[in-house]
Amino acid sequence: MTDTNAQQTPVLNMRSVVGLAVCLVIALSGIFLIPTFESRAGFGVTFWTMAAMELLAMVGVAYFVLNLHEE
Repeated sequence: MTDTNAQQTPVLNMRSVVGLAVCLVIALSGIFLIPTFESRAGFGVTFWTMAAMELLAMVGVAYFVLNLHEE
């Protein structure tokens, strides 16, 4: 008797795992780059640069999480 309803474990998409790691590095690097940008460019430029970096990381994380498992 075989079980036809057995579920297979989903396989991780390695490209998505690497993409998540890259997004993590982008998000964390923004924190450490704030003092450098602020001393050279001022608050306004620093704020919008960091906002863009964090938005890019957030969109990347959402994309890679949705594609994490191969079907």
